[in-house]
Order: sequence, then C-alpha cells, then structure tokens
Amino acid sequence: MEDLRSKMKEGENFLEKLMRKIPGFEGYKNKEQSRTADQIQRKFMSQQVTELKGKLTEVGQEMIRSGKMDQIEELDRIGKILDKVNEKIEHATHGYSGIFDAVRIGEMELDTLYEYDLGMIDNISAIGEGIDAVMAALESDSGDPKTRLRDLEKTIKSLDQKLTDRKKVVMGVE
Repeated sequence: MEDLRSKMKEGENFLEKLMRKIPGFEGYKNKEQSRTADQIQRKFMSQQVTELKGKLTEVGQEMIRSGKMDQIEELDRIGKILDKVNEKIEHATHGYSGIFDAVRIGEMELDTLYEYDLGMIDNISAIGEGIDAVMAALESDSGDPKTRLRDLEKTIKSLDQKLTDRKKVVMGVE
C-alpha cells in the first residue's frame, strides 16, 4: 500500500504550502496528516476483513453443498473471531492525545503507529490465503478442511494479538 502521508502532502494547495512556513504549523499539519492517513489505512483494513468475512460465508455454503457439515460450528466460531478483529480495527485508537493526557502522542509515535498498522496488512492477506486453503481442501477429495480451519484460526488470532498489542505501541512501551 502506498504511503498515504506523502501522497497527502503532495496534494496540498498553495495556501497549505504557504501555511507550512508559519513556525509550529508544519508539525501540527504533519500530525494531522499522519492521523488522517492512519484512519484511511484502518478503514481500508476493515473493508478487507469485511470482504474476507464474505469469503468465509462462501466456505460455509460450500461445506453445506458438499455435505461436510461437521465443520460448520468451527467455521462459525472462526467467523465470530474475525468479526471481533474487525471491530478492533474499526475502533482502534486514532493517535489523538488531549491536553491533560499523561501520554503525549507526537509525530514520531504517529509514524510508528502508522508503520505498525501497515504491517498488519500482511496478516490480512495471510487470512485470505487461509480461507482459500480451506476452500481448496473442501473442493478436493483428499483435502483436510479441519487442519486448514485450525491454521486459519491461528492466523486470525495472530492479527487479533497484534491489534491488542497496538495499544502498547500507542503508549510507547513496545
């Protein structure tokens, strides 16, 4: 994914470029752009996870069609974990800090947070690959969807843990 921060800076109009010359304004503007880029990135991630949830529904339909319904409960449980992960992505901390907050979120912390979130896109891709592997196992006579479902669950839980650890990044303790 392209670095949204630099793309936003390139799209500034003349007045915004002029205002950057005001002492202190550039740092403020950079922080705002970093926060906006982080929000856009998380929205993109949430959309990706929502699409994956649709693919997971297709896997359930294939299980029913192929008569391999013994794994439906596990698939449903995995779907609920994926929903929980999507909720965490949508409601993750934006990187704002108030006047009286003990922990200040500066430009460096916002950059770290942005990079951390960018790394989670690989996890989302791995979930997509895991769902594809479950579907392939269902469509194959010799495939083992149970093992693939366990692998998929581990991949989703790995992303869930990264989202949990995100607070540590915001707090600067990781």
